[in-house]
Amino acid sequence: MKKPIPVVFESKGAKIHAIFYKASGFKPLSTVILCHGFTGSNTDVLGLGERLMNEGFNALAFNYRGTWGSEGMFTVANSLEDVVSAINYVKSSSTIREFNVDPTSITVLGWSYGGGIALLGSLNEPTIRRVVYIAGGDLSEVARMMKQSDEFKQAILKMVDQGIFDSGFSSLSAKELFADVFADMDKYDLVKQAEAISNKDVLIIGGWRDQENTIEHHILPLVRALQRHEAKRVQIEILDADHSFTSVRSQLEDRIVSWLRRQ
Repeated sequence: MKKPIPVVFESKGAKIHAIFYKASGFKPLSTVILCHGFTGSNTDVLGLGERLMNEGFNALAFNYRGTWGSEGMFTVANSLEDVVSAINYVKSSSTIREFNVDPTSITVLGWSYGGGIALLGSLNEPTIRRVVYIAGGDLSEVARMMKQSDEFKQAILKMVDQGIFDSGFSSLSAKELFADVFADMDKYDLVKQAEAISNKDVLIIGGWRDQENTIEHHILPLVRALQRHEAKRVQIEILDADHSFTSVRSQLEDRIVSWLRRQ
Protein backbone atom coordinates (compact mmCIF):
# COMPACT_ATOMS: atom_id res chain seq x y z
CA MET A 1 0.00 0.00 0.00
CA LYS A 2 1.30 3.44 -0.92
CA LYS A 3 2.09 5.72 1.97
CA PRO A 4 1.90 9.52 2.09
CA ILE A 5 5.16 11.44 1.85
CA PRO A 6 6.06 14.03 4.53
CA VAL A 7 6.86 17.41 2.98
CA VAL A 8 7.67 20.91 4.24
CA PHE A 9 6.98 24.25 2.59
CA GLU A 10 7.13 27.85 3.78
CA SER A 11 4.37 30.31 4.62
CA LYS A 12 5.57 33.83 5.36
CA GLY A 13 8.91 32.42 6.50
CA ALA A 14 7.45 29.70 8.74
CA LYS A 15 7.97 26.02 7.95
CA ILE A 16 4.65 24.27 7.32
CA HIS A 17 4.43 20.53 7.88
CA ALA A 18 2.32 18.52 5.47
CA ILE A 19 1.86 15.10 3.93
CA PHE A 20 1.51 14.49 0.20
CA TYR A 21 -0.59 11.62 -1.11
CA LYS A 22 1.00 10.90 -4.48
CA ALA A 23 -1.29 9.13 -6.92
CA SER A 24 -0.13 6.87 -9.73
CA GLY A 25 -0.42 7.95 -13.34
CA PHE A 26 1.55 9.03 -16.37
CA LYS A 27 -0.24 12.23 -17.32
CA PRO A 28 -0.21 15.28 -15.00
CA LEU A 29 -2.63 14.71 -12.14
CA SER A 30 -5.32 16.82 -10.49
CA THR A 31 -4.38 17.76 -6.94
CA VAL A 32 -6.61 18.45 -3.93
CA ILE A 33 -5.38 20.62 -1.04
CA LEU A 34 -6.95 19.51 2.26
CA CYS A 35 -7.63 22.08 5.02
CA HIS A 36 -8.28 20.53 8.43
CA GLY A 37 -10.77 21.68 11.02
CA PHE A 38 -10.14 22.98 14.51
CA THR A 39 -8.26 21.32 16.04
CA GLY A 40 -7.75 18.81 13.26
CA SER A 41 -4.83 16.40 13.35
CA ASN A 42 -1.36 15.98 11.95
CA THR A 43 -2.47 13.32 9.47
CA ASP A 44 -5.32 13.04 6.97
CA VAL A 45 -8.57 15.04 6.74
CA LEU A 46 -11.61 12.75 7.11
CA GLY A 47 -9.60 9.99 5.42
CA LEU A 48 -9.93 11.81 2.11
CA GLY A 49 -6.23 11.96 1.27
CA GLU A 50 -5.86 8.20 1.07
CA ARG A 51 -9.12 7.73 -0.85
CA LEU A 52 -8.26 10.46 -3.35
CA MET A 53 -4.80 8.98 -3.91
CA ASN A 54 -6.34 5.58 -4.63
CA GLU A 55 -8.76 7.22 -7.08
CA GLY A 56 -5.97 8.84 -9.09
CA PHE A 57 -5.90 12.29 -7.48
CA ASN A 58 -2.93 13.81 -5.68
CA ALA A 59 -3.74 15.25 -2.26
CA LEU A 60 -1.86 17.54 0.11
CA ALA A 61 -2.89 17.71 3.79
CA PHE A 62 -1.12 20.58 5.55
CA ASN A 63 -1.08 22.04 9.05
CA TYR A 64 -1.71 25.75 9.55
CA ARG A 65 0.96 27.83 11.23
CA GLY A 66 1.21 27.06 14.92
CA THR A 67 -0.54 23.67 14.61
CA TRP A 68 0.82 20.14 14.71
CA GLY A 69 4.49 21.01 14.33
CA SER A 70 4.18 23.86 11.84
CA GLU A 71 6.14 26.94 12.86
CA GLY A 72 4.63 30.33 13.59
CA MET A 73 1.43 31.41 15.29
CA PHE A 74 -2.08 30.10 14.73
CA THR A 75 -4.47 32.91 13.82
CA VAL A 76 -7.39 33.06 11.40
CA ALA A 77 -5.58 35.56 9.18
CA ASN A 78 -2.51 33.32 9.12
CA SER A 79 -4.62 30.30 8.19
CA LEU A 80 -5.91 32.16 5.13
CA GLU A 81 -2.36 33.04 4.10
CA ASP A 82 -1.33 29.41 4.64
CA VAL A 83 -3.93 28.27 2.09
CA VAL A 84 -2.32 30.53 -0.52
CA SER A 85 1.14 29.24 0.48
CA ALA A 86 -0.08 25.65 0.04
CA ILE A 87 -1.43 26.53 -3.41
CA ASN A 88 1.88 28.13 -4.37
CA TYR A 89 3.76 25.07 -3.14
CA VAL A 90 1.61 22.73 -5.23
CA LYS A 91 2.07 24.97 -8.29
CA SER A 92 5.85 25.27 -7.85
CA SER A 93 8.04 23.76 -10.55
CA SER A 94 9.73 21.37 -8.10
CA THR A 95 6.41 20.01 -6.82
CA ILE A 96 5.04 19.69 -10.34
CA ARG A 97 8.06 17.57 -11.29
CA GLU A 98 8.21 15.47 -8.11
CA PHE A 99 4.51 14.71 -7.79
CA ASN A 100 3.35 14.91 -11.41
CA VAL A 101 0.99 17.83 -10.70
CA ASP A 102 -1.30 19.44 -13.26
CA PRO A 103 -1.07 23.09 -12.11
CA THR A 104 -4.27 23.95 -13.99
CA SER A 105 -6.32 21.43 -12.00
CA ILE A 106 -6.11 22.26 -8.29
CA THR A 107 -9.00 22.01 -5.84
CA VAL A 108 -9.06 23.39 -2.29
CA LEU A 109 -11.14 21.33 0.14
CA GLY A 110 -11.88 22.13 3.77
CA TRP A 111 -13.85 20.57 6.60
CA SER A 112 -15.37 22.47 9.55
CA TYR A 113 -13.12 25.45 10.36
CA GLY A 114 -11.19 24.48 7.25
CA GLY A 115 -14.32 24.80 5.10
CA GLY A 116 -14.57 28.54 5.59
CA ILE A 117 -10.80 28.88 5.37
CA ALA A 118 -10.80 26.99 2.05
CA LEU A 119 -13.46 29.23 0.52
CA LEU A 120 -12.00 32.51 1.76
CA GLY A 121 -8.42 31.46 1.05
CA SER A 122 -9.30 30.50 -2.52
CA LEU A 123 -10.55 34.05 -3.12
CA ASN A 124 -6.97 35.24 -2.68
CA GLU A 125 -5.83 33.02 -5.55
CA PRO A 126 -7.99 33.62 -8.66
CA THR A 127 -6.52 30.63 -10.53
CA ILE A 128 -8.26 28.28 -8.10
CA ARG A 129 -11.64 27.52 -9.64
CA ARG A 130 -12.82 24.58 -7.51
CA VAL A 131 -13.58 24.45 -3.79
CA VAL A 132 -15.22 21.84 -1.55
CA TYR A 133 -16.91 23.13 1.63
CA ILE A 134 -17.68 20.29 4.08
CA ALA A 135 -19.70 21.19 7.19
CA GLY A 136 -17.90 24.50 6.97
CA GLY A 137 -17.94 27.26 9.54
CA ASP A 138 -18.78 30.89 8.83
CA LEU A 139 -16.73 32.69 11.47
CA SER A 140 -18.73 35.90 11.12
CA GLU A 141 -21.90 33.97 11.98
CA VAL A 142 -20.22 32.53 15.07
CA ALA A 143 -19.17 36.05 16.05
CA ARG A 144 -22.73 37.36 15.62
CA MET A 145 -24.07 34.56 17.79
CA MET A 146 -21.43 35.37 20.41
CA LYS A 147 -22.63 38.99 20.44
CA GLN A 148 -26.22 37.87 20.90
CA SER A 149 -25.58 35.50 23.82
CA ASP A 150 -22.95 35.87 26.51
CA GLU A 151 -23.54 32.25 27.53
CA PHE A 152 -22.80 31.09 23.98
CA LYS A 153 -19.78 33.41 23.82
CA GLN A 154 -18.26 32.01 27.01
CA ALA A 155 -18.87 28.44 25.86
CA ILE A 156 -17.11 29.08 22.53
CA LEU A 157 -14.15 30.82 24.17
CA LYS A 158 -13.77 27.98 26.68
CA MET A 159 -13.97 25.32 23.95
CA VAL A 160 -11.39 27.05 21.75
CA ASP A 161 -8.98 27.71 24.61
CA GLN A 162 -9.28 24.07 25.70
CA GLY A 163 -8.62 22.88 22.15
CA ILE A 164 -5.53 25.06 21.90
CA PHE A 165 -4.24 23.76 25.25
CA ASP A 166 -4.96 20.08 24.55
CA SER A 167 -3.36 20.20 21.10
CA GLY A 168 -0.30 22.18 22.16
CA PHE A 169 -0.81 24.85 19.51
CA SER A 170 1.21 28.03 19.34
CA SER A 171 -1.78 30.33 19.27
CA LEU A 172 -3.36 33.50 20.47
CA SER A 173 -6.02 33.06 23.12
CA ALA A 174 -9.58 32.42 21.97
CA LYS A 175 -10.50 35.96 22.97
CA GLU A 176 -7.69 37.36 20.84
CA LEU A 177 -8.53 35.08 17.90
CA PHE A 178 -12.13 36.29 17.83
CA ALA A 179 -11.08 39.90 18.34
CA ASP A 180 -9.64 39.69 14.83
CA VAL A 181 -12.97 38.41 13.51
CA PHE A 182 -14.97 41.07 15.38
CA ALA A 183 -12.67 43.78 13.99
CA ASP A 184 -13.32 42.83 10.36
CA MET A 185 -16.58 40.90 10.16
CA ASP A 186 -17.12 41.46 6.44
CA LYS A 187 -13.76 39.86 5.60
CA TYR A 188 -14.86 36.57 7.17
CA ASP A 189 -18.54 36.73 6.17
CA LEU A 190 -19.20 34.04 3.56
CA VAL A 191 -22.57 35.54 2.65
CA LYS A 192 -21.01 38.93 1.92
CA GLN A 193 -18.26 37.19 -0.08
CA ALA A 194 -20.82 35.17 -2.04
CA GLU A 195 -20.54 37.26 -5.20
CA ALA A 196 -16.84 36.43 -5.51
CA ILE A 197 -17.45 32.80 -4.52
CA SER A 198 -20.18 32.48 -7.16
CA ASN A 199 -17.57 32.57 -9.91
CA LYS A 200 -16.07 29.27 -8.72
CA ASP A 201 -17.12 25.62 -8.97
CA VAL A 202 -18.25 24.83 -5.43
CA LEU A 203 -19.37 21.59 -3.80
CA ILE A 204 -21.17 22.24 -0.50
CA ILE A 205 -21.73 19.29 1.84
CA GLY A 206 -23.58 19.41 5.14
CA GLY A 207 -25.04 17.03 7.70
CA TRP A 208 -28.69 17.04 8.76
CA ARG A 209 -27.65 16.09 12.30
CA ASP A 210 -24.66 18.43 12.53
CA GLN A 211 -25.01 20.32 15.83
CA GLU A 212 -21.66 22.12 15.57
CA ASN A 213 -21.91 23.89 12.23
CA THR A 214 -25.62 23.62 11.60
CA ILE A 215 -26.99 23.86 8.08
CA GLU A 216 -29.35 26.63 9.27
CA HIS A 217 -26.48 28.92 10.28
CA HIS A 218 -23.55 27.86 8.12
CA ILE A 219 -24.84 26.39 4.87
CA LEU A 220 -28.30 27.66 3.94
CA PRO A 221 -27.42 31.38 4.21
CA LEU A 222 -24.44 30.81 1.91
CA VAL A 223 -26.52 28.77 -0.55
CA ARG A 224 -29.22 31.48 -0.67
CA ALA A 225 -26.61 34.18 -1.21
CA LEU A 226 -25.03 32.21 -4.05
CA GLN A 227 -28.47 31.80 -5.61
CA ARG A 228 -29.03 35.55 -5.43
CA HIS A 229 -25.80 36.03 -7.33
CA GLU A 230 -26.93 33.46 -9.91
CA ALA A 231 -24.06 31.06 -9.24
CA LYS A 232 -24.10 28.48 -12.02
CA ARG A 233 -21.63 25.88 -10.76
CA VAL A 234 -22.71 25.09 -7.22
CA GLN A 235 -23.70 21.60 -6.05
CA ILE A 236 -25.27 20.99 -2.63
CA GLU A 237 -25.32 17.64 -0.82
CA ILE A 238 -26.92 17.21 2.60
CA LEU A 239 -26.22 13.81 4.16
CA ASP A 240 -27.82 12.07 7.12
CA ALA A 241 -24.78 12.67 9.30
CA ASP A 242 -23.36 14.56 12.25
CA HIS A 243 -20.37 16.88 12.08
CA SER A 244 -17.81 14.09 11.74
CA PHE A 245 -19.64 12.15 8.97
CA THR A 246 -18.38 8.96 10.64
CA SER A 247 -21.46 6.92 9.78
CA VAL A 248 -21.45 7.94 6.09
CA ARG A 249 -17.75 8.33 5.37
CA SER A 250 -17.81 6.14 2.24
CA GLN A 251 -20.82 8.03 0.92
CA LEU A 252 -19.05 11.33 1.58
CA GLU A 253 -15.95 10.15 -0.26
CA ASP A 254 -18.02 8.87 -3.20
CA ARG A 255 -19.80 12.22 -3.62
CA ILE A 256 -16.52 14.13 -3.61
CA VAL A 257 -14.76 11.79 -6.05
CA SER A 258 -17.76 11.85 -8.39
CA TRP A 259 -17.83 15.67 -8.33
CA LEU A 260 -14.10 15.92 -8.98
CA ARG A 261 -14.34 13.57 -11.95
CA ARG A 262 -17.04 15.68 -13.56
CA GLN A 263 -14.98 18.87 -13.42
